[in-house]
Amino acid sequence: MRNPRAYCPNPDCEHWRDPYAKPTLPPPPIDFYRKDGYRRPKHNHQPVPVYECKSCGKKFSATLVKPIRNQKRPDLNRKIFALAVSGATVRRISILLGCDRDTVMRKIEYLAGEAKKHHAKAMAKLAKEGGTSYVMFDELETFVHARHKQLSVPVAIRVKTGHILALCVARMPSSMKLGGAGIQPLPPGGTNWTYNDRPTVVPGVFAQLAPVLKPGATIATDGEASYPKWIKQALPGVRHVVAHSPKETSLGRARKRATGEPRETDPLFAINVLFAKARNDLARLGRKTWTTTKSRKALENHLWIWLAWVNGYPVK
Repeated sequence: MRNPRAYCPNPDCEHWRDPYAKPTLPPPPIDFYRKDGYRRPKHNHQPVPVYECKSCGKKFSATLVKPIRNQKRPDLNRKIFALAVSGATVRRISILLGCDRDTVMRKIEYLAGEAKKHHAKAMAKLAKEGGTSYVMFDELETFVHARHKQLSVPVAIRVKTGHILALCVARMPSSMKLGGAGIQPLPPGGTNWTYNDRPTVVPGVFAQLAPVLKPGATIATDGEASYPKWIKQALPGVRHVVAHSPKETSLGRARKRATGEPRETDPLFAINVLFAKARNDLARLGRKTWTTTKSRKALENHLWIWLAWVNGYPVK
């Protein structure tokens, strides 16, 4: 993909454009600048062309219109992306790459932003192609800082390709009777973690699916009591199918293997496998782990990077 046309970074120049706001002015003329040598960044010492504006004399480099502008270590982006979706913690990534943890966190936030841009383009393309007719939806449960501070990660996937269509993070009331770790004295009934964002976040995820669903499409979920009303509210005309995954113990599976009995089919297999991969790929989502999420925003950024990995977006 070609880079957008360059502009003068001087706000007082006639050839200046706001790179962050929606463009309202025509791009500057192609020949508004002249070449003025090269510069060599410290991270790779590769020559980068430098240009000079003919109108005001302001100098700028070829990276001005690229997403990596103003980054001192853009060479770390792909390495951090690969390690972040391979079970490495932020501390371990900083040790392996020889950089500060704050650098890793900033890179993860940047990569999450790039993943959102790629995802918006992919969803627009899918909607233009006619959308999909079958979607699965479920929620993955995790926590922030302590196990009684529970979070829900609602996720919708396209079963045909296994791609993630939408996700978000919501707080949910704690189901732990004595989960008030660090709370002294314990409040009546156990924990005081009673936040509940699901009634607004989950319908919002359903609403994100509306542009990419074909007329009369099907969405499959488990038997959560609130799903029918939320789907009816956000996706009128969509067929809702309730399915239940079989509950088999390890002993039961071993007995069926020994006797040759067929195992029960899991109607929610696609999304259950996706969640199993998420718990394997992201250290903070492991069932038995000492790695904990310190903030809801950090979890959301990490999930967006993982979404880019699952969907195959060229984030760099």
